[in-house]
Amino acid sequence: MNRPPLSAVDIFVKDLGLVLDTARATKFPLPLASTAHQMFMQASTAGFGREDDSAVIKIFPGIELPKTG
Repeated sequence: MNRPPLSAVDIFVKDLGLVLDTARATKFPLPLASTAHQMFMQASTAGFGREDDSAVIKIFPGIELPKTG
């Protein structure tokens, strides 16, 4: 059964961007959040922005998601 995404890749791009803006303003380092933001931006640019946030894995070559249904 296909369900609509509860949290899309583009929402993660937005939310992580807000987190990083706050971190920069307070000079608080968040290297893992920065890396995650880059990964989600890459997924969005690749056309997966409206898909479920788990679609971020699709940017890694050679990884296949299990078939559903």
